[in-house]
Amino acid sequence: MQERIFKTLIQRYTHELEDSLLRIDLLCENPNATIVHHTDITGEIDKLLKKAAAANETMAILRRFYGNN
Repeated sequence: MQERIFKTLIQRYTHELEDSLLRIDLLCENPNATIVHHTDITGEIDKLLKKAAAANETMAILRRFYGNN
């Protein structure tokens, strides 16, 4: 795998992971600031945790099998 593609994919999954964790932090720190129509905070956190886990797992697989450019 070309080094540039590898680095770009790592950046993508790192961004998805960090974005999800930040959103969880924001929901936990200030639940009153959430959108009025969005009352399922635990459901939203669950979705974000799954997104973070998927990004982390994908990044681990990418590094394991394609990290030796």
